[in-house]
This record gives sequence, C-alpha cells and structure tokens, in this order.
Amino acid sequence: MALRRFIHIILNPTAGRRKRHLLDAVIGRLRAAGADVTIELTTAAGHATELARAAAQSGKPDVIVAAGGDGTINEVARGLLGQGVPLGILPLGTANVLAIEIGLRPQAEEVASMLLGGPAELMGTGLVQGKIFLMMVGIGFDGEVVHAIDPRLKRMWGKGAFIWSGLKAWVRGPGRDILLTVDGREKRAAWVVVTNGRHYAGPFVLAPDADITQPGLTLFLFKGKSRFAFALYLAALGFGIAARLSSVEVLPARRIDVTAPHGLAVEVDGDDSGFLPQTIEQGTQFLRLVIPG
Repeated sequence: MALRRFIHIILNPTAGRRKRHLLDAVIGRLRAAGADVTIELTTAAGHATELARAAAQSGKPDVIVAAGGDGTINEVARGLLGQGVPLGILPLGTANVLAIEIGLRPQAEEVASMLLGGPAELMGTGLVQGKIFLMMVGIGFDGEVVHAIDPRLKRMWGKGAFIWSGLKAWVRGPGRDILLTVDGREKRAAWVVVTNGRHYAGPFVLAPDADITQPGLTLFLFKGKSRFAFALYLAALGFGIAARLSSVEVLPARRIDVTAPHGLAVEVDGDDSGFLPQTIEQGTQFLRLVIPG
C-alpha cells in the first residue's frame, strides 16, 4: 500500500513526558518520510474520545494515532467506532498490553514504519457498561490494585506503582466473593478477569488460544480466596500457565452480569472503571487497527 500521508496524533501529555524520547523520535521519522503530522493534547478523562471522533469526521487523516497507555488507546478507539479511519498506536504507557499483543516493540523506527505503511486489520472488541474495551476487564484483585494507585506514584514509578499497590492488596487479603451470571449460568469466584486477547498486564500470556482479530471473550474465574492461592495465580500467570490450574475455570462468554458484591472495584484496560454491578458483553462492532507489516 502507499504510505500514509496525513497522520493525526492524539497525545496523553502525562505519558508523553515519561517517554518523550520515543515520542519525538517517532514524530521525527514520520515527518522525515514526508508525512503531514498533527498533534492534539488531551486535557481530561474522556477527551481523547471527543478528539478522535472529530478528527475522523473531518475526513482528513489517513490514520488516527493514540499516543499514550492502554487507557488512552481505549478512549481513542471509542471515538473511531463506526468511522472509516484506522487506529494506530504509539505506546507510551506503563504496561502497553495492546502493543505487546500485536508484536510492536517500543522502538521509533518500528513504530513509525508501522504507522506509515502497516496493514489495517479488523479487531474484535468487548463492551463494559455499553462502552468498548480492547484487551481486558478485571474485577476484584486487579480492580482494587488499579483503583488504589496514587497517580503521582504511577508517574514517578511506572510499573513499580502497580507492584506496590498489588502487594498491599495481597497483604489485606486478595480474595472476594464475586457473584456473576455468565450467559444465563450463575457462577462464583474470588477474582474475575475477562480478556479479548492473549496478554494480560503486559507480557504475561493469560489466554494462549485467544485471537484479537476474532470476536469472542474469554472468562477466567479464579476460585481460591487465600493469599497462598493468589500467590500461586500470579506465579502461574508469570509462566503463562494460569489456565491449567485446577482452581481456575476458563470459558467463552458472550454476556457476563457481575452483580455482587456492590462497590467492588473494576479496571478496564488498566484504568479505574468504577464499581460493581457491571455488565460485560462481546462487542458487535469491529475496529480497524494498524499493525506491524
């Protein structure tokens, strides 16, 4: 395909400060290749969705790029549903799960090459409370970890802030009594994760058989409530074998109604997303995503 000429970047300035060198290097390479690059900065939660929708409706960009972490990418994606313009990513976040999922390394030459000429593939989506997500929803342990993170520590420590928050949640006692209905069947778990792709929380493979280009969600029900059980889960996740544990139930799902306990924290694509009750569904719309060639 011909190189994309008009590239519109929506930048989370907080992430941009953390990885300014990568941002500047990618923009430099795009402009050196002859691309017309425009940049808009987000100013508040949800602003990226508005900017992406307006940019797509202008009809000018060949690609709209989310520059930030997975939360920023999620917001931009919401603005591009139903639009013809593909989504590109410039990974500047802490975990960068979607970048890992598509095999994109945080190297300026590789990112710029993808944005200029990488193919745009259809990507399946999920819905939580009617809003799309791209990678995952966590209810219980990781929801509480994300909810408790001090934004200042996240800016200063990056992944270290997640580790510290996770350790505190583990010490308090990580298990919860979560009640959910999965396609009409009642289930209980101590921790619930719904994934749209293979990876979770960075490079860790949770759902080895998942394919982000295909519709469908995979539900993980972690049954053990003890600290020891959660230590085992996290270790197994590190080795990519969590799905093999006898206390983990894995099943495909189209609709998941998580009803209790009320007030339990939820995270979506690594960002705080409120509290239970919430409903998670398989998305009905695809998104065009630029991937490495």
